[in-house]
Amino acid sequence: MRFAARREVKEHDSEAALNGRAGGLWLCGAVLTGCVIAWVVQGDQTRRVGSHLVLFALAFVAYLVALYVARGLSVRGLRLAVGVAVLWRLALVAAFPLLSDDVFRYVWEGRVQIHGGNPYAWGDRPDSPRWEGLRDGVWRGVTHREYTAVYPPLWEMAGRLIVGLHDSVAAMKAFVVACELGLMAVLARMLRRRRLPRERLLILAWSPLALVEVAGSGHNDAVAALLLTASLAALDRGDGLGSAVMAALGAQTKLLPALVAASWLRRYRWWHVVAALDVALLLFIPYAAAGPGLWMSLGKLGRYWLFNETLFDVLARLAGGHEEGVRLAGALLAAVALFLASRKTDPVTSALAVLAASILLAPNVLPWYALWFLPLLVLRDSPGALLFTGTVQLAYLVYPEWLSGQRWQVSGTVRVLEYGPCLVVALVAWLRSRPAGGAERSEWAPTS
Repeated sequence: MRFAARREVKEHDSEAALNGRAGGLWLCGAVLTGCVIAWVVQGDQTRRVGSHLVLFALAFVAYLVALYVARGLSVRGLRLAVGVAVLWRLALVAAFPLLSDDVFRYVWEGRVQIHGGNPYAWGDRPDSPRWEGLRDGVWRGVTHREYTAVYPPLWEMAGRLIVGLHDSVAAMKAFVVACELGLMAVLARMLRRRRLPRERLLILAWSPLALVEVAGSGHNDAVAALLLTASLAALDRGDGLGSAVMAALGAQTKLLPALVAASWLRRYRWWHVVAALDVALLLFIPYAAAGPGLWMSLGKLGRYWLFNETLFDVLARLAGGHEEGVRLAGALLAAVALFLASRKTDPVTSALAVLAASILLAPNVLPWYALWFLPLLVLRDSPGALLFTGTVQLAYLVYPEWLSGQRWQVSGTVRVLEYGPCLVVALVAWLRSRPAGGAERSEWAPTS
């Protein structure tokens, strides 16, 4: 009788704890809902960065608490939580882009193609007189109009398709959100395959960074991240060819998947790589008439753009200049990827390492670059990277000074606050993961 009574008390306490955590989760959801409503109502945040950062900090704290209290979340609870996350995204899709004008260029370059232009060609750049009849609010939202397209061909094809269906910023934002939801579906299957807790999906679904940068601002990183994660899922299934082709498609949307896939090279056969390269090259054919225009803007981006950098300053000094520093950073990133490939490092670990190295070595680090961490964090813990998905918003402190006519650069103090805590947390987590025997431990390592 006593044993039965104690068991009943334990079950009651356990149920009470679960109910308490569920209440805490929905309280955090209410806070995030309030922040989303504020962003939707206010729209453009570039002239109210201070209040935006307050909202984002509130949302990020609620997010971290939600991840903690969501442990043991039921299937029904997860479905409700993801459903709420979808509603947040639908609301933000309809809002004016929050903190970036990139989505206007996506729409404009799709429109140019619909009217027979080549977005890589100098004669078809946004400020070309040829397009005077198409100029409207979308064109006015495009910055750096003297630049031709910088994104790889698959993204340009996607932009043409979406604008052909509906020529609007909202349609473009809806497309990248749809890809983000597809990314969640891929990750949900990977969690089941790896026997990881289902609630880890909230790391992406409830991320304030994802809400602001994908649904809020419309960044296309969600599309490339979907393709890269599909490549990783194919590796999980032992499908080397599928993985290589998906990585190539990802690299034809944003370049980073190519670098990550280089760290997986020993998992591919030579003909997997050849097939992936063939697919990538075929996508250039519709735009080949642009000639050097295919890489002109990308070259300018590498030569002249400098923003929110960390170790790149050191590289540029060592190499003797900005352009030399870019080449040195590229060589170091390639070396990191090939070293990880030679060790046949776990794919998620190597992807995290390549991404972290690219952030630390790059001359230009924009807040949405941290989006790439999120799908990887669903599969493996990295506390420093998780914190960076919050602190990276400090880079938007560039707007007040830039709008007053000063340089497009954040101060050293801001960068210390942005990167410093993340590096400390990452170091502490790494030290704690190494037991006395020296073998590294990972709480969320794959089980198969």
